[in-house]
Amino acid sequence: MSLVSSARLVVAIDVGTHAIGSSWCVISDSNADPVSRKIHFFNQWESQPAPTAKNLSALLLDADGDLIAWGYEARRLWLTQGAELREKGARYHQGFKMDLGAHPVSDPENAILAENDPAEEESAPTAAGSTSLSVDEVTPDLLSTLLRQVVTTTLRQITAAGYDEDDLRWCLTVPACWSDYQKAVMRDVAKNAGLPGEDGRVLLSLEPESAAHYARVSGVRVIGEDGDAGEDLMAPGARFMVVDCGGGTIDITAYENDAAGKMVEIGRSIGDRFGSDFLNRAFEESHLAECLGDTDILDEIRDSCPEALLNLIDQWERAKLHVTLDQEDSINLLIPSAIDRRIGAAARKRLARRQNKVNDAIVLTPADIHALFDTVVPGTLDLIDTQLRAMAATRGENTKPDVILLVGGFSSSPYLQQAVKERFGDRALVMVPPNPDIAVLFGATHFCYDPQTRARRSRFTYGTEVNKPFKEGVDPEDKRYVTTYGLVTCRDRFSVFARAGESIATDAEVMHGYVPLEDDVDAMEFDIFATNDADPRYVTDPGCDLIGTVRVDLASVMRFPRRERAVRIFMKFGETEIKVRAELVHGGQSVATEVRFHSNY
Repeated sequence: MSLVSSARLVVAIDVGTHAIGSSWCVISDSNADPVSRKIHFFNQWESQPAPTAKNLSALLLDADGDLIAWGYEARRLWLTQGAELREKGARYHQGFKMDLGAHPVSDPENAILAENDPAEEESAPTAAGSTSLSVDEVTPDLLSTLLRQVVTTTLRQITAAGYDEDDLRWCLTVPACWSDYQKAVMRDVAKNAGLPGEDGRVLLSLEPESAAHYARVSGVRVIGEDGDAGEDLMAPGARFMVVDCGGGTIDITAYENDAAGKMVEIGRSIGDRFGSDFLNRAFEESHLAECLGDTDILDEIRDSCPEALLNLIDQWERAKLHVTLDQEDSINLLIPSAIDRRIGAAARKRLARRQNKVNDAIVLTPADIHALFDTVVPGTLDLIDTQLRAMAATRGENTKPDVILLVGGFSSSPYLQQAVKERFGDRALVMVPPNPDIAVLFGATHFCYDPQTRARRSRFTYGTEVNKPFKEGVDPEDKRYVTTYGLVTCRDRFSVFARAGESIATDAEVMHGYVPLEDDVDAMEFDIFATNDADPRYVTDPGCDLIGTVRVDLASVMRFPRRERAVRIFMKFGETEIKVRAELVHGGQSVATEVRFHSNY
């Protein structure tokens, strides 16, 4: 019996930029129907303001990096004892998940990869025009520490009910815009947090795809032309886009149900860093800095009283959830006393002049509010427009309306909801399922129990570097390679396994066979490349980027003639992650293979 089939319970953890939580479900006949499936969750976090399924993604660490507190309790201690804790070298971390990703490349149309691993700098070429990327060295450790707390809390609840750790299958959520490199880092984070490392014990689920699983069973129904409640989102032919509006990212996927009600991806997963936390950053780094009139003052506040700055940002965090698209009233955020003592008379006078004599609060006029929301909302609308056009291109004869589902914590924003309806209301139905803030968490539980996705779109064109027959007048001379037995080949050819935008069944494997070029070759290395180009000829073409390497040992078949030492390479693209395996043709012997995704693309 496999590890997957032997699971008695599924557990999902939604690792969000702003908040993190877990939910679980017993595998049983009574839970087979997703509509009536019973999902359990923890909602009694220390120092929480009210019962909630998710705790804050926050850590309070001492000078040695050891945990003092996490979640709401970490925030409470930082706000009430910040000065004393800072004197002892303590640090407060929140919103750090966003730093696990790479910084933007300089030319995203031309380059989808840039190097991350210093150990590979000399051996792995980067794309033309790309800039070096770096993952914050601290961030994986922070995520492991945070995840470990949730795993421990969850296991305490589950084992108390009589289950063993070996009974569990886990699922972690990841943004749709993350690369396979980032997913690989997340797997390392999971193992360091105490989750199993065996294949099949921990699944990764794209956040919007998880939300789609939730929306399908949440009771959302497409309103018919006569105004009556129509079909739910599990009906054959239903077409819907999921816009996951989280703290760090906006992630979008789109689906059409097949005749059996399974989801088939009809657009490519897209996303960007337009989450609600960037509204907070814009408030702090743009508006607040402008109000104080001196970046040195803001830097001093960050250093001397970060807990007071957090208090001020929290006021904005609460206020922004009530802002509307036609906002006419200003918002006043009271300046904490610790900040007031440090800004000085000049800054107070500047505030009074700027804010119609108000100097004890930060005043946000309707124009200021619109400027802040403009840092994330227009980009979100553009992403939705791109996905709607992709959906339109796949419509065929289906006459059912397109649906835009807003999920995630930021989807509760009236401003965002109104902006989406104003721009797309004549092209699609805009809906928000019940409890959109838990859509990803509960949906990941449904995904872990029984994935309902039948096919996904390939993000890029993937393939390996091989030698193919040389074509005179087509292939350049510098790529000519003649084997010791006289075969004329072309180096650096791109052997395509999947093309960008191609629909691939989740259970499909693509196989290509390869033969060693020379008699003395006792191992074959396959460099795996990715590109936006649907039909690349050479792996050296602009935008073709090395993402990993597979090595196959031929020692066990070296006694056979060269052509009998052929290798079959299998790639699977329909799951959340790319899977690669190899097989020796002689005897059908499987060979241990592992792809190390050492670059971001």
